[in-house]
Amino acid sequence: MSWLDEVLTQHQELESPRNFWYWSALCAISAIVKDNVWIDRQAFRLYPNIYVMLHADSGLKKGAPVSLAKKLVQRVNNTRIISGRSSIQGILKELGTFTSTPGGGIRTNASTGFIVASEFSSSLINDPAALTILTDLYDRNLNEGDWRSLLKMETFELKNPTISLLVATNEAHFDDFVESKDIHGGFIGRTFIIAEHKVHRLNPLIKKMKVVPDVDELAEYLKTIAPLRGPFEDLDNTPAGDLYDQWYMKFYTQVVEQEVKDDTGTIQRFGDSVLKVAMLLSLSDSANRIITIDNMEEAISVCEKLIGNVRKTTHGKRGMSATAQHKALIIKELISRDNHQISREMLMKKYYMHFNSSELDDVIQAFQQANMIICENIGNKIVYTMPDEQVKEMKRFLEGKNK
Repeated sequence: MSWLDEVLTQHQELESPRNFWYWSALCAISAIVKDNVWIDRQAFRLYPNIYVMLHADSGLKKGAPVSLAKKLVQRVNNTRIISGRSSIQGILKELGTFTSTPGGGIRTNASTGFIVASEFSSSLINDPAALTILTDLYDRNLNEGDWRSLLKMETFELKNPTISLLVATNEAHFDDFVESKDIHGGFIGRTFIIAEHKVHRLNPLIKKMKVVPDVDELAEYLKTIAPLRGPFEDLDNTPAGDLYDQWYMKFYTQVVEQEVKDDTGTIQRFGDSVLKVAMLLSLSDSANRIITIDNMEEAISVCEKLIGNVRKTTHGKRGMSATAQHKALIIKELISRDNHQISREMLMKKYYMHFNSSELDDVIQAFQQANMIICENIGNKIVYTMPDEQVKEMKRFLEGKNK
């Protein structure tokens, strides 16, 4: 059992969504290894620092997983933890101040830190430059050496800044705090958005738990990987590297062929995002800095599921209607098929970068109301069919003919 599995097992009786524990735990690993380990990408080093945002309605137990990550990093005691209400100037000042830690924890001259908040909008004082600066600080490989910023007549100088971030928010606060420039400017494209809409299970916490979470026990493993230094094993000619290479070519070929539009920058950075998660999963397994094929498979799987979360949380702030694009894709797909028919499963697999299951349901419902698509259960599959008359009508329309 990996350390990550142990985290999930210890918290399986609690109400917080499983994915919140999963990504909070990965963020804790990210914060304690900082820029001490990396993958050599030939032209640059890719570090495992990540930004994670837990997105859910108020009351959906976002705070507990965030608190766990903070406690774990506190116990390892090798990086700054920036929490509470602060301004971006305050964060930069803290990162640029070199002090020893209580108990003799490791403190180098590097500007490393873990920004953690159970409610993002209330923790970071509103400043038009705040998320822009956090966007710039994310790319550790682009910030080798000194990083300098001048804000409100105050200069901040950071040494090899390496930031990990874990925050939580709800839809109302997200819409109020995250502006269009942050969506289009790269902050969202660099952030793993973990969106959930229901609790993992109901538990009034009256009866004794079978497994009681033990933060101290969980922190002991993190202390064993905190001293790690150096690169991961070269992925060239390894099963994990071969898998990544095949996935990468297929993924981005699909992006080009389907003309996937992404104004957040998520997809453009997706390859590096997968590798970051693969590194963290490897560190959850052992300290050997070897990415296995299982690590890579899981990284690809969990990251692909997050593409829809970005689209869902930013929809309405992008200045465009996604529904029209979804309809056009489905019409084009049905018209081009010989029998003008496709299963729901196949449609979702092919266009998962464009819409999620709930978005597909909305589009199909609209098509059914217009008598454009027939929805049937064939065997154990849901199948969508466009009647021949509708096919002819749509072809005439697309050819610019009125009749």
